[in-house]
Amino acid sequence: MSRLLKFLLAALIAFPASAQGPASGIEDLPEEVRRKIRQEALGMATEWIQTLKGLTRPNQKAIPLTDLIRRLMPHGFAKVGGVASRDAENPPDRWDIRRRENDAKYDRKFIKTLQLYSTESLTLQAFAKTIESLLAVWPNKLLLLDADGDGSITLSEYALSSPLVQDQQTDEDGFSQNQRRGFAYYDSNENGLIDGTEIIRSISYVQKKMRQYMATLLISRADIDKDSILSQSELKELSPKTKGLPAAIPLSEAIYWLRLIGSDDIAPLRDTLLEWK
Repeated sequence: MSRLLKFLLAALIAFPASAQGPASGIEDLPEEVRRKIRQEALGMATEWIQTLKGLTRPNQKAIPLTDLIRRLMPHGFAKVGGVASRDAENPPDRWDIRRRENDAKYDRKFIKTLQLYSTESLTLQAFAKTIESLLAVWPNKLLLLDADGDGSITLSEYALSSPLVQDQQTDEDGFSQNQRRGFAYYDSNENGLIDGTEIIRSISYVQKKMRQYMATLLISRADIDKDSILSQSELKELSPKTKGLPAAIPLSEAIYWLRLIGSDDIAPLRDTLLEWK
């Protein structure tokens, strides 16, 4: 039996079904959406277990929740204000500051949600339930717009999420460009409805955040010379395809850089870090 399989089995045994904590919030979603969220949550939880396995000591079956928090914090996780050293040369505008504050709030939300489903040691079920709960937030908000309760959302219903302001320009049907653009993001098959798995498109933000956290846990492996700074050469070694690499990043601000990386590049970066010791 492989070490990873033994690790997963130990995690499963350590977390009895009776201790799964409160409901995750997917209960009132359409069956197709519930099934997809469970699938995505289990897949990402499995990624987490692989990451945590890379951080455990020999013969350690799991990692305590407090250890996870301690590993994330030194890299800028949940840092209020998110002030970075590069701000001296390129001061952030108010939108950058607001984005960083929202990121820090979400960091804390992740830990609070994880605490709802975790025992003293982190497990596959705890992560799956946590991610399931976080993935359920936006589909539930989106379905609040389903005024007639038929399980699908029309443009007229979606437009209520972005009400018009005084003197805002609209088309001949009375919709603004922002309302149509937002609706088109979800209506991928262009049938005039948001339904089924199209509702799942709202979870991409959560998926990206989870992978940012996983990469943050491992980012110190990229500091080859152990000077607590990720030089441009170290970053290039880690992510050779990423464009516009900064000259250097303090390890304490690593998560700020990870948050600027595109969704498609986060998972390969995490996989690369997993391979490094």
